[in-house]
Amino acid sequence: MSKIAAKNSLVMIEVSNTPTAIMACKDWALNTSRGTIDVSTIDSEWKEFLTGQVSADGSVTVLYDPTDSTVQTAIETAMWEGTVVTIHLRPEGTGSGKPDYELDVLITGWNITGATEDAISISISFTGTGAITKTQQSA
Repeated sequence: MSKIAAKNSLVMIEVSNTPTAIMACKDWALNTSRGTIDVSTIDSEWKEFLTGQVSADGSVTVLYDPTDSTVQTAIETAMWEGTVVTIHLRPEGTGSGKPDYELDVLITGWNITGATEDAISISISFTGTGAITKTQQSA
């Protein structure tokens, strides 16, 4: 079984239509789920379901960088203005043939935290709007 270190993964956001890495990323998650539609009837012992819709959400935690006037500002602005942004998740990093998961998202949470003996960080949560597109990177 192959294993891949998370240290090489990338989370990117499109800034002016260019995927730009979110630097100082501590962790990330992309979650997908499929809903179900209960079509059980009262006269049946067993429940029955139809396939429902798929949804995606996730999160990214980054170290706060007061000099980042591009990526962190774009994320913060998308939160305050409620605009859709495109993100790319690259679990294996960047390179030819490596996977790229692209999705349009709404930033649903932007939380900045600090504690004694810890760096200031920003927790970002998002909800996908539309389908995830999985492609292989060309370069």
